[in-house]
Amino acid sequence: MHGVPELICALGPDNAGSVLTGLIGRARSTLDVAVYEVGPSYAWALASAARRGARVRLILDGHRADGNAGTASAVALAGGRVRVLDRAVAAGHWKLLVVDGREVAVGSGNLIWRDAPRHSRRGVAPVAPLLRGTREWWSVTDAAEIAGVAGAAFEAAWAAAGPPPRVWRPGASVRQDPGAVGAPAPQVEPMQLAADAGRVRLVVGGLAIAIALRTVIDAARGRVLVTAPYVAGRAAAVRELIAAARDAQVRGADVRFLLGTRPRPGEAVFMARSGVAARWMDPSTSTRGHAKGLIADTTAVVTSANWSRTGFGASWEAALLMDSAPAAAYLAAAWERDWAAAQPLSSAV
Repeated sequence: MHGVPELICALGPDNAGSVLTGLIGRARSTLDVAVYEVGPSYAWALASAARRGARVRLILDGHRADGNAGTASAVALAGGRVRVLDRAVAAGHWKLLVVDGREVAVGSGNLIWRDAPRHSRRGVAPVAPLLRGTREWWSVTDAAEIAGVAGAAFEAAWAAAGPPPRVWRPGASVRQDPGAVGAPAPQVEPMQLAADAGRVRLVVGGLAIAIALRTVIDAARGRVLVTAPYVAGRAAAVRELIAAARDAQVRGADVRFLLGTRPRPGEAVFMARSGVAARWMDPSTSTRGHAKGLIADTTAVVTSANWSRTGFGASWEAALLMDSAPAAAYLAAAWERDWAAAQPLSSAV
């Protein structure tokens, strides 16, 4: 490590695709990727890293949808190694990249076009047109301690994974069109800043992430802004976190939940009864939300874990906790833009 660690915060669809493509492109010695889904729009980048001599290892979840089967084949043909986690044991739902044993990326989205589109040239609107894609949060750091934790977690998953199933054969090409998602506006550049290594922490595992979120919420005094695709109220860990958020609200904190899509009736009723303010994202006015994370005072959390029994349970998940006022401000600004464009919960009850 040289100098002060760096921290990058990125948003999908605004800029995360370009940040991630650049990160993969910088790999020279090693590239370790553990992602739930990787499609053709990123398979070529992983294969290219292998062809230029990097040791590429890819861990996929044990389903072949969204291009996993084709990506496994493409990476293997380029000289990379691929393993698959048995979803009957624990889903490999995390989104974790480790480049050259130094740079670590943690996010909410998959390496597919819907979750991480990118411009054909550098820049964002108005220099380039608005991108359509799901709202995602990503963070990248080169803090040495984070790289050590990420590397150990990857090695543990690699040991637990097995070869791709024999039934995995590349099928028809997966389309890169993002589908029924919108183009939020405005779209912004990623944020890069110096980070105090002691104020950035990586947590791996669904249950461990739930515990970490509870700690962050319990400490909040000013605000707790949560974003999640959905909230599964039947999950015990979810109910505990909602209760903690309600306690923060009683203490005077601004507590709000932003759901990524129109909630189902049961979820809408649960959130309405929770006592905390909630809205849901509508692609007709912005885009669909797939981000998972929160801002609590000056702490920002970017994670892959859904607010569900599996998300806060045995699944392979990752979260980066950043005690950083600038990082929290960057993500909170995006959260507030999405909140302003979102629909009231009453419209779904």
